[in-house]
Amino acid sequence: MARLLSPRHASEVRAALQMAVGATVSLYLATFLQLPHPYWSVISTIVVIQASIGGGVLTVARDRALGTVTGAFVGAAVAFVRPAGMEGLAGAIAVSTAALAFLGAGRPWLKIAPVTAAIVIAGGSGVDGPASLALDRVMEILVGSGVGVVSILALFPRHARQHFRLQARDAAGEAAALLALVLKADDLDRVEIRKRHADLKRRLDKLDTAAKNVIDLPGPQRETADRAALARAFWRVRSDIVILGRGFQADGASGRLGPWSKDANRAVERLQALSVGKAADPMGPLDATLALSVAVEGDDMVLGAAAIGLAHMHRDLDDLAERFKDLRLV
Repeated sequence: MARLLSPRHASEVRAALQMAVGATVSLYLATFLQLPHPYWSVISTIVVIQASIGGGVLTVARDRALGTVTGAFVGAAVAFVRPAGMEGLAGAIAVSTAALAFLGAGRPWLKIAPVTAAIVIAGGSGVDGPASLALDRVMEILVGSGVGVVSILALFPRHARQHFRLQARDAAGEAAALLALVLKADDLDRVEIRKRHADLKRRLDKLDTAAKNVIDLPGPQRETADRAALARAFWRVRSDIVILGRGFQADGASGRLGPWSKDANRAVERLQALSVGKAADPMGPLDATLALSVAVEGDDMVLGAAAIGLAHMHRDLDDLAERFKDLRLV
């Protein structure tokens, strides 16, 4: 038990509590509202809470609600006009689900619509009729989705923000280590550089997911800064490191890139500062002696890559530092 409650398993414990509380509350609430199939509410709660692990909690809840309403409306309409008998039932299900699947291609919010339509059509022949079944289905999904979102907001509401902060700082630290390795211009580091590029990409993928998991509520405490913009700024910085690598990793380049290397090391220092939650001084405009025009005059591809990468790094790293400041990560 002590091992399960250790800090290493904190995220698993949070997920377990959110799931247990959410599913239980959803079951009791659906039963209290006298919904005929409370288990659909429980299933919806589970789906929404699981989305907090994969990203986009509100998006999943919204898509599930919109898809259910659409499917219920289509299913009820088809159920009213379908011919009697098994052939009529099979044809109605085939046509409605095929049409919704066709319309749902590329539209995630319609993913659940064919399921709902099939349930309403197949079950609508009972005493209550398709309209009642469609309304019940919509209510069950709305209750479950709502409970799922509330469970995430009510239990450990700060966890998503803290996780995002840690992911952003870790990404800055990984970018600093990668850039420092690129600037060494050592052929022996090529394998390690490729590995670190892959590691940084994985960290940025996790940062994208963490950004989607933070839910901002309306009100004076709402953070207006765009977390997705911070993730995009990180991707641009990674691209800048790739461009710099084309210059610094060229054979014999290190001896000719001293001024560019000195300036690029300022970027390493600023990324390291961001990784520990310290504000980074602006890189500012690129010195004219390091600009692309110097490389163009000499038709030097190595200097050109260094100049382009460094110019972009000045711009993108300053943007990244501003995003850190806006989101109060430093």
